[in-house]
Amino acid sequence: METRKLQRVGGGTYTVSVPKRWAVERGLDAGTEVRLYAHADGSIVVRSSERDGAALEGVALDVDGDDAALVRRLLRAAYATGYERVTLTPRDSLADGQLRAARETNRGLVGTEVAADTADEFALHSVLETADVSVRQTVVQLRFVARSALRQAAVAFCGDRDADLERLRERAAEADRLFEMVARHLNRSLVSMAELDRLGVDRPALFDYYVTARELTAVADLSVTVAETAGDSSAAIGDRLVADLEATVDDAEALVAAAATAVLEGASATDAHEVLADRDEVTAGLDNLEAAVFDDSDASFDGTAADARALTRLLDALGRIADHSAEIGTVAMRAAMRPDAE
Repeated sequence: METRKLQRVGGGTYTVSVPKRWAVERGLDAGTEVRLYAHADGSIVVRSSERDGAALEGVALDVDGDDAALVRRLLRAAYATGYERVTLTPRDSLADGQLRAARETNRGLVGTEVAADTADEFALHSVLETADVSVRQTVVQLRFVARSALRQAAVAFCGDRDADLERLRERAAEADRLFEMVARHLNRSLVSMAELDRLGVDRPALFDYYVTARELTAVADLSVTVAETAGDSSAAIGDRLVADLEATVDDAEALVAAAATAVLEGASATDAHEVLADRDEVTAGLDNLEAAVFDDSDASFDGTAADARALTRLLDALGRIADHSAEIGTVAMRAAMRPDAE
């Protein structure tokens, strides 16, 4: 780091000198035109490139072969990286299956539309202005989605399993879309400081939201597993254990809500610790439940080996949900420790 003093030049201009070694290493000389950017965090940035974030204007990706999965992965990766426009150019032509995959992928992304759709070229571009995006509100929405998914998973113990699973998969897909949007803006912020200005958040807060969104998305995905395995094993479990499992799902939902709220509301370190302590209680309850099912000779479990595997998978999914909640609680605790935390 170097320190310099500002010098006044004329009535309204200040100058500051730059170490010669810095300039030489970056190919700058007297008379070189540079660009200045003032950012919301108080930074003043000097750049020799055209503009902040210029590299994200667009990307053209070559497609060799007729693999539809490749098309999906290319589009999703480019979207997550943060490009404004993504163009697929085939070596020969895009197969019908690839075009269908590209259209389906576009429908699964937030804020994009198809700009070209032919066998010679497929392109999509972003139509969502960053200034219109609230990352915090997206995490609030993800909290709702994750909690709703867990509530629907609990119903699968005694409800219409097929209908519950279909709704749950829709919830999980919604969570994936929201998380991919958060990941996109995080990646853009690594290239462009102006992205942070438009989002109205600083980097630590944006990263906290990203991690929270990732963990909430995992909770929504695991809720599908809970519902699937609940249907597979509930017939072999007595009423008492079913009630215990439903109560555990309720505890997991409360834990998810408390963890996400701790991040969103800027909880104190003590409050964040309570989330982690609650995770330990949920985990201990799961251990006790597993012992009651498999180690207690009086347990009301009368299932086959397949039933036992399904129940084990269910308990594992609930344990992982508790772990994802703890990750969010850890984010809240770190945020509370930062020097600028109130």
